[in-house]
Amino acid sequence: MKLFLKIFGITLSAIIVTVVLIGLFYGDEIKQLLLTNLNKNLKTEIRVRKIDFSILHHFPFASVELENIVAKDALDSSVEKSKQDTLLQAEHLSLLFNLTEIFSKNISIKKIILKNGTVHVCIDENGKNNYHFWKSSTDTSSSVIDLEKIVLENVKMIYSNIRDHQKYIFTAKDGKLSGKFSADKFELKTDADLTVDHFYAGKTDYAQKKNVKIKSTLKVNTANGTYQFEKSQLNIADLLFDVDGDIHSENEKIELNIHINSHEAELKNFLSLLPTSSVNYFSKFNSKGQFVFQSTISGDVQHHSPDIKFSFSLAHGSLSPKESSVVLNDLDLNGTFLHSSSKPEELTINSFNGKLNGREVGGNLKVSDFENPFLILFAKADLDLNSLRAFIKHDTLESLSGNMKLNVSFAGKVKDLQQYASSGNYRSHASGNISLENVSFKLKQNPLDYKNINGNFLLHNNNVEVQTLNGKISSTDFHLQGSLNNFITFLLIPNQEVIMDISVSSSLIDLNEILENKTTTADEDTSYKIKINPRLVCNLKMSADKIIFRKFEATNISGFIRIEDQIISSPNLSFNAMEGSVNMSATIATARRDSVLMGCKAKVSQLNITKLFSELENFGEQTITDKNLLGTVSAEVVFNSSWTKDLTINPAKVVTQADITIENGELNDFKPMLALSKYLKLADLKHIKFSTLKNLISIHDRKLFFPTMEIKSSALNLNASGTHDFDNMVDYKLNMLLSDVLGKKMKEQNSEFGTIEDDGLGRTKLFFTMKGAVDNPKFSYDSKSASQKIASNLKTDQQNIKQLVKQEFGLFKKDTTIKEQKRKREEMQIDWDDKPEKE
Repeated sequence: MKLFLKIFGITLSAIIVTVVLIGLFYGDEIKQLLLTNLNKNLKTEIRVRKIDFSILHHFPFASVELENIVAKDALDSSVEKSKQDTLLQAEHLSLLFNLTEIFSKNISIKKIILKNGTVHVCIDENGKNNYHFWKSSTDTSSSVIDLEKIVLENVKMIYSNIRDHQKYIFTAKDGKLSGKFSADKFELKTDADLTVDHFYAGKTDYAQKKNVKIKSTLKVNTANGTYQFEKSQLNIADLLFDVDGDIHSENEKIELNIHINSHEAELKNFLSLLPTSSVNYFSKFNSKGQFVFQSTISGDVQHHSPDIKFSFSLAHGSLSPKESSVVLNDLDLNGTFLHSSSKPEELTINSFNGKLNGREVGGNLKVSDFENPFLILFAKADLDLNSLRAFIKHDTLESLSGNMKLNVSFAGKVKDLQQYASSGNYRSHASGNISLENVSFKLKQNPLDYKNINGNFLLHNNNVEVQTLNGKISSTDFHLQGSLNNFITFLLIPNQEVIMDISVSSSLIDLNEILENKTTTADEDTSYKIKINPRLVCNLKMSADKIIFRKFEATNISGFIRIEDQIISSPNLSFNAMEGSVNMSATIATARRDSVLMGCKAKVSQLNITKLFSELENFGEQTITDKNLLGTVSAEVVFNSSWTKDLTINPAKVVTQADITIENGELNDFKPMLALSKYLKLADLKHIKFSTLKNLISIHDRKLFFPTMEIKSSALNLNASGTHDFDNMVDYKLNMLLSDVLGKKMKEQNSEFGTIEDDGLGRTKLFFTMKGAVDNPKFSYDSKSASQKIASNLKTDQQNIKQLVKQEFGLFKKDTTIKEQKRKREEMQIDWDDKPEKE
């Protein structure tokens, strides 16, 4: 033992001394020799912070240790250095070679160990790569690389192919590649533990944060560029796959023909391999079932992405939303997925069968081009919509119930397509029928309650025929039938029109509920909104027993309504309201962002004027209201107005002309009339009755204009004209008979009216104005109107004199202004007594 220990100690000491001497005498020379050979063969710039030589670190190999190494892209010399990116960055790189090669000074690297680094391999939009860093040479005697093993420890690998829209990012936690890399033929063995961070193909991320283990043997023949997989397995997210096939590389072309077949495994594990968006969706479900698939990856991958084909099947599957008792079970399906560089992706499910809460569902589908999907679908199902809602996560849907039966076929695009939106030539092919039974639903932040909806629909290509549809929207009931032309296109493609030809009837339409602004939050803040889809064209034949809006009520409504370009119009709409009838044509334009324009021409007959003012909220006025008026009104009205989006009228934009007739009228406690109480008895003015009142009234610039009209009433006979603005400022011109003033209605014999003029008919009239606030108007003598009246009387007198002279003396025969009049006995009379003037 002592002898052994002496020998061991002497040997160890000799080795240590040898190592020290070799490091001392050969270290710098070996480093310089290795770096010289590397620089001679590299096409890229390498920067190293520190270089060490070691024999013990990787004994029995000697090594050159490089710390904080950075290698730039291997690009053409024509590329500016400032544009070069980083090919390799690592904290530590070990280059290992045989110890005996130190003395021969013919060093060749046998093993590379890379730790804590990043390798970024890139192919630009022109197909040029950054990783051909080794200069090609026919002189193999001076080769510095004779690799047999590569070890990667915590190395991130990034592969970016800008031209083919691919990007793979993974981290090799512990990866070993071994083989006689310098030989023409060798076996490359791989044992790697990876984490796939991302696997982008196009815009789709097919893997995210997936653990991958690779154990494979690859037969390499560099002479003919073939690589063949043998005994290879891939484990992804606890799913085991067998890999076989070959790779052929020749003349800058890489051809793949690889087969990957799965072992049977749980459905939930396969769902975890779907693109991120799908994984996020299915993470909300519990899933079961046995899933298998077989796949083939083939094609030229040097210039484009490979062709991918895999077939799959599911047996005894189930899908159930978490925290829900709803289950889609007894699932059986099989299908294929194809991805080609020359064709869009294609997913086909040849058959699908299952039960949704015990009700049969089935069908098949084919989806082409995931970015702009084209869908071919056949579906047959008897659905409980409440169960279906568990699979439809819609942010605005609060509740859903009822039954739906469908047997439909569809083929067409199902996503936004600008080319179809602009050209309008999109066509879908659809057929089948859909029926609804006792369907009810409610939307979030929406007070409307859609309930008891029953209907039957037929699909024919882009069109939907509504055979029958009835139900209730809160208090409003509806019965509808008709056709929806281009409806499928309207749903799927932007800027497409839908043309509806519909007949609808109702016993009650409550516009207070339907038009209520759904965005208001305060209960006391009730506003209304009209929103019309700009793509909607609708021809609506309607009839309703009753419509209510605010205080307004109408019955026996019938007519035709058209909606187009966000304009609602009706050429003939009739209804009964306020104990009378209305016939009208109307237009409502909703396209403007800031306002709604409304206009109509209406003929109203025998409306109760009290109800008219009451139900129309007194037109926003306080001076004259439903409390002041009695009687019936008939009129022909032209009305134009502007309203805000929440249906508040803009008084400055009201333009109206109305030819009105009021019969059996009564004016009670009307403030402008009560203002005359300073001169006439108040009792006579508080309740004024008149048989008929006619006038042509116009409204514009926030003023009501009325021309001269004669008011014959129980209190007085009065001629009036003037304006009344929306701020209750009046400017009236009035005249009345002096007999009304000096008769029993006179309060005082002295008048403030001033000059009294004869009306030319033996009756004396007073002309005066009434101006100012309606609560406290100012009266004054209207000299201008009196002068105009006197001038008119003088002209009439002159005509009478000329006529008399012509008749008596034959003068003024050539005066064409003189008209022949029959002689009659002239009378002039002023009625001073208390009796009313006889007409």
